[in-house]
Amino acid sequence: MYTLYAVNDWASLCIHLALEEMGQPFVRHVMDYDAGDLHSPAYLAISPFGLIPGLQTADGPLFETGAILQWLSERHGLAPAPLSRDRAAFLKWFVFVNTSVHSTALHLLHPYRPAGEGASRQVADIAHARMTDHLAAIEAMIFADKPVWLSTAQPSVLTCYLGMLVRWAVGFPAYPEHAINLDATPALKAVLAAAESRPAALKVAAAEGLGATIFTNPT
Repeated sequence: MYTLYAVNDWASLCIHLALEEMGQPFVRHVMDYDAGDLHSPAYLAISPFGLIPGLQTADGPLFETGAILQWLSERHGLAPAPLSRDRAAFLKWFVFVNTSVHSTALHLLHPYRPAGEGASRQVADIAHARMTDHLAAIEAMIFADKPVWLSTAQPSVLTCYLGMLVRWAVGFPAYPEHAINLDATPALKAVLAAAESRPAALKVAAAEGLGATIFTNPT
């Protein structure tokens, strides 16, 4: 059984979603940020930078969102198998989401982090433009390639990951005028609408208090 170290609506959300979709047994240990749980010696032994998520496994602890999702997918599916023909295409877009979309979403939500409060507006403006471009590229890929691993037919670990980041960009940017409008990416919106209506997503939404439309209309 896995132990997921989590904070509601933080990056642990996509791991929570993936584990539910995989049907894997796990315990979700909700951390208290204000009480200093993330910097306790016990948690630093799992996630040495004090970040969420952390996952305790039979093979040892894991940290980093992308690493956890890839590791889980190699053992429990929810992604193209390592030797399948679809794996290369899946991996390049997964890494793009991990390295580019994730960091851009964080700059959209917390623009003061890279360069301080004085540069927040400039950082947010740049992040909004980049996020718009990133999602347009993903939209074009879905429309052209119709990959099973990012479709309305079934979710993947990439669906879980991208859905979480889109949730943040749509619902919680630092400046309301930077909220991403999913109507500009109808294919992506359809993928996320299908994913959020599944029993696993509804269960996660209830557990974390996020509302029923966690990706397309976050509350």
